[in-house]
Amino acid sequence: MMKQVPHTWSSDMSERRGLKTILAFAVSLLALSSVYAQPKSLGASFSFSGFGLVYDHALKNDMSFLEVSLKAESAEGFLGRSVYPGVSVGFTWNLVIKEWLSREGNPIRLFAGPGVIAGYGPDHKSMDGVIIGLKGCFGAECSFARNAVISISLAPVIGSHIVLKEGALLMKYYRNGIQYALVPEIGIKYRFGK
Repeated sequence: MMKQVPHTWSSDMSERRGLKTILAFAVSLLALSSVYAQPKSLGASFSFSGFGLVYDHALKNDMSFLEVSLKAESAEGFLGRSVYPGVSVGFTWNLVIKEWLSREGNPIRLFAGPGVIAGYGPDHKSMDGVIIGLKGCFGAECSFARNAVISISLAPVIGSHIVLKEGALLMKYYRNGIQYALVPEIGIKYRFGK
């Protein structure tokens, strides 16, 4: 039987380990501070297809931004075909295509980008079901004094609507994603950060 020798730490090993821990902590802090230093926006969006909360986070010198939205899909309710609105979560990665100043000196930006969407709710003249798909976004936004941002955008969705009918799963084309794509979405946000 082999005799077990207890492990002993030398002071040199503990100093190296402590230095590595401090270095890892410092790098993490720098990475976090650069993420939090980027401009962010929080607000609401409104359109015929629904209304929701929107969060934007700028990347790469403010020439691209991530957008996350939580939306009540209420078009079928507005038309009287559904009692309850659906709900969806969307994510887009938008690139700033062009940026200029208005006559009053307010920055205006054109942006576009791809994304995804997932949710649950009714489709055009259909029962509630799971919504999944690819989302696109094209729009313009204008920043005003006191960090107010107003935007207008189009966000078509190409996806599927999956319903459970008589014990069977049916996958259909998500018609509302294209049907209301030409209805603009108005956003009002507050920008904070840089």
